[in-house]
This record gives sequence, C-alpha cells and structure tokens, in this order.
Amino acid sequence: MPAVFPPGLKPMLASTADPFDSPEFLFEPKWDGFRCLAYVGKHSTQLKSRNGSDLTGHFPELASLHRHVTRVPLILDGEIIAFHEGRESFHLLLTRVRSKPSQMAVRRDVPVLLVAFDILYSEGESVLRVPLHERKRLLAEAAAKGCSQNLIINSYIFQDGKALFQAAAAQGREGIVAKRLDSPYLPGKRTNLWLKIKPQKTVDAVVAGFIPKTDRAFTSLVLGQYSTQGQLVHVGNAGTGFTEETMEEILAELKSLAANEEPTILGLPPRMPAVVWVRPEMVVEVSYLEYTPGGTLRHPVFRRRREDIYPRQCMLPDYVGKGGG
Repeated sequence: MPAVFPPGLKPMLASTADPFDSPEFLFEPKWDGFRCLAYVGKHSTQLKSRNGSDLTGHFPELASLHRHVTRVPLILDGEIIAFHEGRESFHLLLTRVRSKPSQMAVRRDVPVLLVAFDILYSEGESVLRVPLHERKRLLAEAAAKGCSQNLIINSYIFQDGKALFQAAAAQGREGIVAKRLDSPYLPGKRTNLWLKIKPQKTVDAVVAGFIPKTDRAFTSLVLGQYSTQGQLVHVGNAGTGFTEETMEEILAELKSLAANEEPTILGLPPRMPAVVWVRPEMVVEVSYLEYTPGGTLRHPVFRRRREDIYPRQCMLPDYVGKGGG
C-alpha cells in the first residue's frame, strides 16, 4: 500500500544572519538552484517545487531517484542544480522550467542533480520532529545505496561557520546555511533555527523611471547603467528594500524629475507595465545576486541613495552584454 503523505507540504525556510561560530549549529553550503521536495516511493519519484508545482517532467534525470535510495517511501528536501563550466547555472534551470517537457532539449553536457540536505519522511513515517542531527544520519543511510550521479548529500561542518563562509565568499558562491543541531523540521516556517548567510554584491544604478502604485508609493524603480558607448541600458527593476519613509522621499523627488518623453534606454522588456519616466539624475545602490545572461540584475534590492555618485559613473560591467539591446 503506497504511503500517504500530508498534502501541501512546504519546505522549511531560513532567516538571515551574519557569519558566526557556534557548537550548537552545523554549517553547510548554500546552492543556487530550485528548492525541491522529492517524494520517493518504491517505483516512482515526484519532484515538487517550493510552491507545490510538479517539476518531474522538467528534470527527467531525477525521476529515477527511487532506484538509488533505501528507506522508501521517503521525502527528501534539497536543491536542484545545474552545473555548467564548473559552477551552478540558475539560467539553465530557468530554461528547463520555462520549456514544455515535450519540447525540452536536455543538454547532456550540463549535469542536473539533486543536492539533498534533509529528510522529512523515512519508511513512510514522519521524522519532522526528530532533531536535525538524527535526520542527517537517516539521510545518509537512505542514500547509502548510492550509484546515482544525479543525487548527492550536502556536506556540512560543525561549529566553524565563519571559516566556511569566508571560503564560500572567496569562491564567489551563494553563501552558507547554519542550522541548529536540535532543530525539528517545521514545514513552511521561517525561524532562527535555520539561518542563511550570504555575501552581498552591490552596484550603483541610475533611476530611469518608476512604476506607480499610489500617490505615495511605487511598485518598483526602473534601473539603468551606462555602456562604454555612453548608452543607458536597462538592468532591471528594484521593488524591495524600501522603508515607507524612504519610498515617500524618493517618490517626491522623482516626481520633480518627471521627463517630458521616454528616455532612450536599451534592453527594455517588450511588456513593461506603465512607467513614469524621469530624467536619469538619481543614483541608488542595490544589492543583487548576479547579472543574468540577458544583462539584468537578479533579485535587486534597494539599499540606499548615492549622493556621492554621478549618474554617468554607473557603468555596466565589461563582462555584461545585451546583444543589440
């Protein structure tokens, strides 16, 4: 009889923190991919996203995990990642998910695998309340059957979080995650039992416009940077990181900078919401994860105004190209 798992199970989430050491925590690498719960039975494997969407058809390499684990039926928590040229490629994962499974071209030169870091059910029984250090043992035992190039168990160390973080930052990686050794698994909850520690990349950008929301708020700022040819290039929109007070101050100043016509800005998406264009005179600093292959900032978050930077000093990095704009 197949195991009956609770519907709507969601991954446990982590809060943010600065690097630290602690004997009460373990520390493991953070991966740049898709969070995934793998429902593994005796004869099948189903992959579900953080929001419950079925990912199985997009990643056929992972649909046979049931052949390489024990303790089935079980549920694994992990990250689906794609490796290209020695590191994770989030863009290649997006390409997979945006394609219909029937039309998807699987690149054999880009390995896709599941990095498992937790186990929620083992042999059909819930282990959600079992302390993390014990779940790690169960996870290792479940994967002991091995022989799968598409499943690995995430490594971790005890106590020395600062050293691991420094190593991750030096390698340009996503960061690390700290987890209390005695923590239960709390589906869908974000607590301080798990902490993500990420190096911040920041960049300066010009505000070219804003997408209005109300008279006192906007949905996001439209950001640009200048190419070496002096052309303003769209690099994304920032819609988070503002306090209510900061948003009102920025909006008041932007209204005074309203442009009579749309500025010449390359790389705008074809379906941009209604934008109030402004003269490109305001500079802001944003944090971000990376530049996408299309030349936009991934997850830009407002940090502060930059009164000490001239707009023309906001330059697009040399390695970022947008084709013909």
